[in-house]
Amino acid sequence: MPYCVNCGVELGGSEEKCPLCGTEVYRPKNAAKGEAPDALPYPPYKPLTIQRVSKSSIIILITLLSLLPVLLTLICDLSINRAVTWSAYVAASVAFLYLCIVLPLPGKKRRPVFCLTADACAMIFLLMFIERKSGGSWFLPFAFPLALYVSAVLIVLTLLGCRHIVSPMKITALSFLFAGIGTLLIELLLNRAFALRDRLIWSYYPLTVLVLIGVVLFYIDCNKPLKERLARKFFI
Repeated sequence: MPYCVNCGVELGGSEEKCPLCGTEVYRPKNAAKGEAPDALPYPPYKPLTIQRVSKSSIIILITLLSLLPVLLTLICDLSINRAVTWSAYVAASVAFLYLCIVLPLPGKKRRPVFCLTADACAMIFLLMFIERKSGGSWFLPFAFPLALYVSAVLIVLTLLGCRHIVSPMKITALSFLFAGIGTLLIELLLNRAFALRDRLIWSYYPLTVLVLIGVVLFYIDCNKPLKERLARKFFI
């Protein structure tokens, strides 16, 4: 008894096609005797054509998904408070996330520095909006210099990595060093903006640890035999 080469159903001796899936029946004995020379030893195959999704379709989908929480919170805010109050924070935050996600999508060329600069400006405006909306006074003495520092560090590290100026391990080491300096900057700005204390207390601990890790990574990257041995040891 022959069997279908596609679905494995047992077929009758006189059947030319599978009654289940419609695949033509192949009989090697008949082909060997010279019968049905045009028949192939396998069912006809049609390659699947995978259609690429356009970037504009992705942007439209992200836009619609972003509008959903904004509209829902706006409707709730207006129905409860009869004014736009807390929903403004949601709208501003969603707009910031939308810019961070959508900005790198259009265009074929990678523009990481431009995207990071635009994201940094959007983050600064978001923080300023939150301060103005909440009636605080923490943006200029605390949030603005910290946001500038974080943005500058990210842009510098991205430039070094994209242009292959330094090795990836050196970039990692610089990240630890900048993070250590960032903890020191955070405590300085907190003491200055909110008048907490007149001396540094806790920032020395993360600063010491992060700087030491950065120095160790610099040393490993400069010592080629040690770097290769550690790479083999840890399967890096």
